[in-house]
Amino acid sequence: MSWNVPISGFFRAAAHLLVAVALLFPAANAEVGFAKQGSTEAGSAIRIVHGVANAGPLDVYVDGAIALIGITFGETSADLAVEAGDHDFAVVPTGASLDAAIADGLVTLDPGTRAYAALLGTVEEASVGLYAIDERSVDVGRARFRVISGVPDGGAITPAFMSGDALSEPLEFGDASQYAAIDAGSYDLEMLDAATGGSLLSLPQTPFAEGTATDIFLIGLVSVGSLQALTASNALTAESIDGQAAQVVSGSCDTLGPVVAELGAVQPGQGASVGVEDTPAVAQGFGLAPLAFTALTETPHAVAVLDAADADGLPLACGTVGGALTDTGALVIALEAGFRGGPVGIAVLAPSLENPDATGISIFLTAFAADDAGNEPEPVSEEDAD
Repeated sequence: MSWNVPISGFFRAAAHLLVAVALLFPAANAEVGFAKQGSTEAGSAIRIVHGVANAGPLDVYVDGAIALIGITFGETSADLAVEAGDHDFAVVPTGASLDAAIADGLVTLDPGTRAYAALLGTVEEASVGLYAIDERSVDVGRARFRVISGVPDGGAITPAFMSGDALSEPLEFGDASQYAAIDAGSYDLEMLDAATGGSLLSLPQTPFAEGTATDIFLIGLVSVGSLQALTASNALTAESIDGQAAQVVSGSCDTLGPVVAELGAVQPGQGASVGVEDTPAVAQGFGLAPLAFTALTETPHAVAVLDAADADGLPLACGTVGGALTDTGALVIALEAGFRGGPVGIAVLAPSLENPDATGISIFLTAFAADDAGNEPEPVSEEDAD
């Protein structure tokens, strides 16, 4: 899966392109601050992000009317009401006329969209990009995040954990990573120069709260040392898993022991479909088990995928932890169909570089095996497991 995706709308001052970018609802009065807050009946809203590195306060016009006054560098507006349709969008230095626009163009918004309209670049080459917010619910204990590069002189930037694990492919100016799910908590992040591997910006203890979608906008200029991160979060619904979920259990697939870690949902990709149509569907999931890799491999454990609504606790697919390590030190195990039939696939287990006492587990499922109703294993109690 590619992490590097183009933003859904992007224009520069000189281009005057027709693009699918969000719009602000025109204000009735040109008062200082936000022209109209809240949302329309369709639930649409937009937040303006000021990331134009060498610009002072900016005003935003829609259809020739002032919509936002005086947003400053590194600031994010509150939600502004939006309406669907085509609108003229212009950004000017505060107090200037439309003739002094540093970016303008025709923009379009579909009904029910919530997004950031990010003002990026420099005064000389300002751009506006739309980044739609993924408002789907997340699993209990989980959060969602992505990184957006608005650094015009940074080249390709690789977001990573400070321990070294990359969070996405390198991001060029205007690129956004795909949203990724993560266990709620605080993480040490680092933005690396993709060409040299050198650190451009450190973000220690970046919080990802349960039930939020967090966007990390990289703004400023590397050349003058003003590179910084603007972090904005939106509340989501955190709910129990509906569908398939993965667990780590003690014991083996033949003798299912107590659950030692919940790995979260296993579901088909939620992004846009690409490539050849009608290819076999693949369900996937990732979770961080709070157990060291050695603990999982030195005593019997298994990875099991269950139907969250199934009360009998028997897995749809299961794989006992064991086998030969890869060249990178990971372990790939087969997930075989359960005793009533189910999907098959693999699980990849690898030590977490961020936390040596945790193991990252990726799960991939495809196809469904024929039912095999015989020989269902009996889950063992914690006393039996001991």
